[in-house]
Amino acid sequence: MHSDILKHFALKAKKKLLGQDTKEKVNAKIKVISTEDDAFKEKVEYLMSKDEEIFNPIHFLMDDKVMKNLSGVEKERYLFSTIDKYNRFKNEILEERSC
Repeated sequence: MHSDILKHFALKAKKKLLGQDTKEKVNAKIKVISTEDDAFKEKVEYLMSKDEEIFNPIHFLMDDKVMKNLSGVEKERYLFSTIDKYNRFKNEILEERSC
């Protein structure tokens, strides 16, 4: 059920990025988030080291100043990129700890 909802939103976001849900094409300048970002990894490590549960780790990892300057489409892209990056680093850290 949740995967269907996520799939729906992902397809909707993709159509927006491609300009298929409007008559106009969307030109979005997206900042690519590096997978080698040490500062981001340190933030993920900090979140994972906390004894208390963090209810919104993605908000902690996103830059509010960056978000204010993005369009709706760019905000979606930034959100999805941050989620992807968080999951990658979290899994990497867990693998390092299990060795």
